[in-house]
Amino acid sequence: SYVAGGLIPLSPYMILASASRGLLASAVVTLAALGIFGFMKGRYTGTGPVRSAAQTMVIGGIAAAAAFLLAKLIA
Repeated sequence: SYVAGGLIPLSPYMILASASRGLLASAVVTLAALGIFGFMKGRYTGTGPVRSAAQTMVIGGIAAAAAFLLAKLIA
């Protein structure tokens, strides 16, 4: 499951030739996947699915942005 989950953000880089387009597509695909997973989590746990999806997208987006900025600072 770890490899399958890792393929979600990496798949645009494998498909697209441009790294900048890959970054944008990866962000969109990843946020969509986070929204879908958060929605499903909300339905199965009894919480509001839309709220759960939004929460998962925000937390995942912040984590991704922090990792990206940290990598930019180090590189």
